[in-house]
Amino acid sequence: MDNSYDLVVIGAGPAGEVAAELAAAFGRTVLVVERSTPGGVVTTTGGAPTKALREAALYLTGYRQEEVYGVRAAAPLEAVMPTLRARIEQVRDQLQEAVAHRFVARGIAYLQGTAHLDAALSVRVTSPDGQAREVTARTVLVATGSRPTHYPGIAYDDPDVYDSDEIYSLRTVPKDIVIVGGGPIGVEFATVFTALGIPATLISNSDRLLPNIDGEVARLVADEFQRRGVRLVLGTGAEGVRRVDGGLRVTLSTGTVPDPDAVLVCAGRTPNTEGLGLEQAGVRTDARGRILVDRYFRTTVPGIYAAGDAVEVGLASGAMQQGRAAAAHACGLFFGVEIDQTASSAVYGLPEVASVGATEEQVQASGAPYTVGRCDLATTARGAIAGHGGLLKLIFRTDNRKLLGVHCFGDIASDVVGLGHVVLQLGGRVELFLTLALNTPTYSYAYHDATVDGLTRLTERMSTAASGEIDTTMARSQQDGSRPPG
Repeated sequence: MDNSYDLVVIGAGPAGEVAAELAAAFGRTVLVVERSTPGGVVTTTGGAPTKALREAALYLTGYRQEEVYGVRAAAPLEAVMPTLRARIEQVRDQLQEAVAHRFVARGIAYLQGTAHLDAALSVRVTSPDGQAREVTARTVLVATGSRPTHYPGIAYDDPDVYDSDEIYSLRTVPKDIVIVGGGPIGVEFATVFTALGIPATLISNSDRLLPNIDGEVARLVADEFQRRGVRLVLGTGAEGVRRVDGGLRVTLSTGTVPDPDAVLVCAGRTPNTEGLGLEQAGVRTDARGRILVDRYFRTTVPGIYAAGDAVEVGLASGAMQQGRAAAAHACGLFFGVEIDQTASSAVYGLPEVASVGATEEQVQASGAPYTVGRCDLATTARGAIAGHGGLLKLIFRTDNRKLLGVHCFGDIASDVVGLGHVVLQLGGRVELFLTLALNTPTYSYAYHDATVDGLTRLTERMSTAASGEIDTTMARSQQDGSRPPG
């Protein structure tokens, strides 16, 4: 192992991994420093493990198929929990090993330990046994990720109070649980606990679930939760969680106080930027600890870049794009610097929610003329076979029919929006979906039906408007005695 590298990457999560692999692919010498395990949160406590937990819970309990076939071949909860843990660990180990293997295969050096930025682009790495090593770099990328935000007034040291990283160490099966946070993580864990037959109450400061998702789709999520027995407490903050007389007490801003068996707090994440020596190195951060960067992800210090949650807490897919762009610029490459401005998002509830592009609320606020096309997934052949419905919603401009947003609520929604993502990225018009011979039975065929619905609405609107103009012209001609045109 050398002491000098073209690129030193601090953090082996999605942003750091992609950056390291891109630089190594173009012949740069790369060192990755990671204090925990390869893969970051995506492979350890979020991302893949959360989705693996959801899939295993749904499969082992028959939760999703009960309404279709009228039976629920559920295994006893006591038997399910060990299997769930084993499955999560299997997925976690597999993904971490895959990341480590790719580092070796691409000739990327790897050090486990904590990193500290010193002067003149040197990085001091302290291994778990306390050994320190100094390395120098032409460029440095800080991609240290984030952690669950801890709020004052919440007893995180209580054995039955968890954040989203700690929930995997759940000691016993709770009789019921309160989940604080109505974002993607809260929705996903509410799905898991409900599938396992554990009553869940979901509390959110916002007046609706998933504030960043299209409002119509978010309402469908709330309706499904209420149908499944999830208690929603919206527009209410959790001001404190403490143990009173042997039981947990959750104090809300409204004064309502549930007494759950366990509490999961998943309301935000905090960048991991402390202890890196950023201030001494001259790297500026904002009041929330986020590193300030320009469009190329350069920090305020030449040669030091930052990407991912250290810059702005977001999705793994966005962090990967940022890491790629930072590495491309740092290595002087002439491609790969651009970032997808229409990045998609997905929430793995039951069913899934996925979006790309503008929401209807955003289009309304912009003042642009628009039309919406919808397809009930239950009316597609695939939906009828699966026994599940949902919604595919297409938003496009009325004047030129350019696609503006795609939103889906249903099985494999995270995959379904991919087709719309491509059309959005290319600036395509909605009728493009009619020219594609899409496979059937598939959920993707809903693009055809949603397009027809939207164009039908557009035609009806234009006909109504034209009729109104003719009626107005006729009325004016009768008043002044002139003949109408045509």
